[in-house]
Amino acid sequence: PELRDVLISPQNYPLYIRSVPTENELKFHYTVHTSLDVVDEKISAMGKALVDQRELYLGLLYPTEDYKVYPY
Repeated sequence: PELRDVLISPQNYPLYIRSVPTENELKFHYTVHTSLDVVDEKISAMGKALVDQRELYLGLLYPTEDYKVYPY
């Protein structure tokens, strides 16, 4: 089984990234950073409405062959 964990700061940068097994770790780091770029774009597009509604689910961010990234 694979295990992927990421903890993101309120300033939108990774505080913790874990990928087990580690053979695809670099690819996972790339996916995390690319997904954070999409979060920035979505938050900018939604503006204050996102903050006011406290909507935590942003939908599908970044699909790849191996993963589908959904943020909460």
